[in-house]
Amino acid sequence: MRKTDHLLITGSITLLSGTRIGGSDDILQIGGTDLTCIKDPVTGKPYIPGSSLKGKMRSELERYHGRYGRNPDEPCGCAMPDCPICRVFGPHKVFRHNLGPSRLLVHDATLLKGGEIELKTESSIQRRVNTATNPRTVERVVSGSSFKLSIGFQIFDIDNDFTYLDADDQEVSGWKALREVIYHGLDLVEQSGIGSGTSRGYGAVEITVDGIVRPGRRSGAERPREEVG
Repeated sequence: MRKTDHLLITGSITLLSGTRIGGSDDILQIGGTDLTCIKDPVTGKPYIPGSSLKGKMRSELERYHGRYGRNPDEPCGCAMPDCPICRVFGPHKVFRHNLGPSRLLVHDATLLKGGEIELKTESSIQRRVNTATNPRTVERVVSGSSFKLSIGFQIFDIDNDFTYLDADDQEVSGWKALREVIYHGLDLVEQSGIGSGTSRGYGAVEITVDGIVRPGRRSGAERPREEVG
């Protein structure tokens, strides 16, 4: 098995509604926020962890393809050559297989614009008396904020025969098939949202792909990038 290429998908993630990616609530303060957003410890700006985006893409693709592991609460680990989830994301808890390493490298989505934090108060409804109970304050990143999308994927010679359907239901193979799995995952994230509270209107996003580049080898202070069709 030999690595034949490495490509980088670039674009942006724009929030269409307030979004909460959970942060640390280790420090409790009287009158403070109950549920905070994750923020860069240096800049204090919110960001979307690559692990959150990758996990959401994987879970949505597993739902779409009906693929779950031996334990329905765990990711797919079938390790079959035709399984798009195991090939692109890696088979879960399977250490001996012939698929090679995970193809997907999802970088943290850093803030491009916006990023202000709003406080939203939530409560439960006591149905018998129709009154609000258990109020809590939630941090959300405001609608209109945007984050940098950067997803790398590596290609191996064993991917030449791998196939997947594109958005027009046309079968493609090789690196284009890997690309379509990633695009499909991003489309499914757009449909369902990201972060917590999506069933209550949180986390609606629009994902824009600007293109695919092939990072060039370093040459002095320059690092050229080649556009990939």
